[in-house]
Amino acid sequence: MRSLLAHVTHADIRTDPFPHIIIPDVLEAGLYAELAAGFPAPGRIAPGLSNDRGRGNRRYVLSASMLKIMDDVPDCWKQFAARHSGPDFLAEVAALFDGHWQPSMLAALGGRLTGHPTSLVDLTQPPATTGLEIRQDARLEINTPVREGPSSARGPHLDTPNRLFSGLFYLRAPEDDSQGGELCLYRWRDGVVPPSPFVQQLPETAVEEVVRIPYRANQLVLFPQNIHALHGVGMRWPTPHTRRYVFITAEINRDWLTGPGEPA
Repeated sequence: MRSLLAHVTHADIRTDPFPHIIIPDVLEAGLYAELAAGFPAPGRIAPGLSNDRGRGNRRYVLSASMLKIMDDVPDCWKQFAARHSGPDFLAEVAALFDGHWQPSMLAALGGRLTGHPTSLVDLTQPPATTGLEIRQDARLEINTPVREGPSSARGPHLDTPNRLFSGLFYLRAPEDDSQGGELCLYRWRDGVVPPSPFVQQLPETAVEEVVRIPYRANQLVLFPQNIHALHGVGMRWPTPHTRRYVFITAEINRDWLTGPGEPA
């Protein structure tokens, strides 16, 4: 299975409002078509979804640890999840963003992202409480159809303070003619809001939008976690379509983002 980063270089990194990459047509067309066709049905990712009668736009996930033991998931997805939730991919991300990792993160990792014990995120189990462990995931996620007025799956926020990086690989279906659901990148409007206690969800007044990234098939967005990595999902208008993507991430078993941090 080819890595999503196979043809990505340091030159692809954008730094406004924080370091990130946006790579359209990231996979070869044939491989992408195979993955798109084999993406599990919403009911497989979210058992009992037919009983959900709420407003919609709810997020459901299927982790790599679960996907690998499911008999009815195509092999291409098992290979994809394994390729993007292992130490080789972690090493690729570490090298790609070399020079852009927040110093306090590196300090928590003894100066480097590689060479540590790794495992898959298990959403049913708490992380280890001793030693340093990196947990990775490449989990299939969906946002359900929007039934009523426009809504956002999540407004401006910082990811969890133990996260190392976040990636989104979009698999918009050909028939999906919905409006909205873009990924929005922000900067602090009037300086960093001290995360003490750590604040994830932020008011719109605390940030200003800088970049709006369309929800587009076969597109990758990836960025390191840092105190400036503010992002959120734009409004989705009522639609019968499901929003499909893979969330690719790594985290450690302790919080490291606990202060104002350094410049991006």
